[in-house]
Amino acid sequence: MTPAPLIEQSAAAVPLFGGGDLDSPPWLAQMATDAASSADWKIAEDEVDLLREAADDMDAQDQQFGGNRLWRPTRAHLLWVHHMIDRGIYDDRLGEQLHALAGKFTTSLGWFSYDAGLQAKARQYFSEALNAAMLTGDDVLASRTLSNMARQAVDLDKGREAIRFARLAQTHAGLWRAPTRVTALLAIREAQGHARVGDAFNCESAIKRAWKEWERGSGDRDPDWTTFLNQAELVCLEGMCRLDLGQTARAQQLLAKSEKLQDVAHSRNRGMCLGRLATAAIGAGDIDHSVDAAREAIALIRTAGMSSARAVQQLKIVHDGLAPQHRARGVGDLLEEIRAVVA
Repeated sequence: MTPAPLIEQSAAAVPLFGGGDLDSPPWLAQMATDAASSADWKIAEDEVDLLREAADDMDAQDQQFGGNRLWRPTRAHLLWVHHMIDRGIYDDRLGEQLHALAGKFTTSLGWFSYDAGLQAKARQYFSEALNAAMLTGDDVLASRTLSNMARQAVDLDKGREAIRFARLAQTHAGLWRAPTRVTALLAIREAQGHARVGDAFNCESAIKRAWKEWERGSGDRDPDWTTFLNQAELVCLEGMCRLDLGQTARAQQLLAKSEKLQDVAHSRNRGMCLGRLATAAIGAGDIDHSVDAAREAIALIRTAGMSSARAVQQLKIVHDGLAPQHRARGVGDLLEEIRAVVA
């Protein structure tokens, strides 16, 4: 019997998280009461520095493990930062840092929610981060958030929206004279939008711009949210563009190159690349390599602690693509492995 498509089954799946995700953590309510009773809650710069380090740590964990386990603690940190802003005593300089930190947590929370498959929540947090950027004139935050929104729009099959977000991000990037790592990222985000709508000409142009900017090198002004854009990631993103354009053979070559280049610190991205590689190999009729790539992606989930709903969703796509080939060598066993992972 041909296995039933997992994409169709996912609509009836149990939610990843139970309960209402808008409830504040219990410790926050108690601490809020304690702080409110104090007439002199002076915010220390060390507190802000520690929270900023926590935000950076969560972003790094996302790159290696994915966002499923991160969105809840990030939301708790964001609630606390807002409480500090509302109730604390601080000077203008520290106030600017607190608002910038709130924006950083908010756009990260949007990204973690996106990676966890909570798309409506992700769009909500991205919108909040973008509103904050507009109100405070923070073009750096606007560039980052719009880049995230463009990436999500591609996954939601909203290619034109992705192009608009990427181009608006480029406008904001120009206002703060963004370094080349930022301009490279925004160019490849635009390329992904063009690829999703099947516009090969403009996609090729944007890919060339992305590589031209990336090859100009990194620098001290590169923001931390661009550190993931190493050579392996840019090769992978180009491969994803080629896949969306139907250039399966070229996509397979690029994705195979990317997964070999990627390091352990970016295991979630490698897992995503392996899933796309398996899909490209199916399109190219290379079933053996599709099976191998999918098995490596499964290993990252089972043994390396990766917790990304996006990576699991990509395995569902691989499952459904391989299902008609279930009698081929190794395919039947792989389909069972995928079903066990996504159950």
